[in-house]
Amino acid sequence: MKELRNLHWQLVAILLGLLAAANVAEAAGYKGFAASIVRDLPGEARFRPDLEVLLAGYANAYRTQQGREPLIADDRFLAPARAHAADMMINNFLGHTASTGHNFDSRMRVFVDDITRFPNMAENAARDSQKTAVGPAKARAVLQQWINSPPHRKALVSRDYAFFSTAVVQRGTKIWAVQIFWARPRAKGLFQ
Repeated sequence: MKELRNLHWQLVAILLGLLAAANVAEAAGYKGFAASIVRDLPGEARFRPDLEVLLAGYANAYRTQQGREPLIADDRFLAPARAHAADMMINNFLGHTASTGHNFDSRMRVFVDDITRFPNMAENAARDSQKTAVGPAKARAVLQQWINSPPHRKALVSRDYAFFSTAVVQRGTKIWAVQIFWARPRAKGLFQ
């Protein structure tokens, strides 16, 4: 009986090891996907750093109007924000799950060494598909979508966050935007 119990635990350990290896491989696959989608935008599409700065400024102005401290614009999560904006544009969807099936949490895990160092994170995503000139008014329209949506507004004005990265991609007269928010990282993860 003792031998059977030992065999049982050995099998459990092997299965857990295989599961962990599969998760690492899947994560590496998403990081490669994200890098390629940012690097290889379709010919008519482009990232708009000017609108990224405007949208970040509009978001901080709104936070200030709501009695919140402004967030610090930081490029730490710019690559995943741009990857998700580009993915939504290329695959014609809007949401928080990538076309690969990776949700927000699994997407963020591949961009940091230890996700437990980041106690609070959130994401806002939107698009403006009006056939109007691409400029400051589109950035304001995206912000207004987030303000009008209770869960997105909550992320936008939350006191839980100190930093954010903002991505905007344009194709024709449409833009897709993503903001990733996070709290001040811990010096060490929970399991270090």
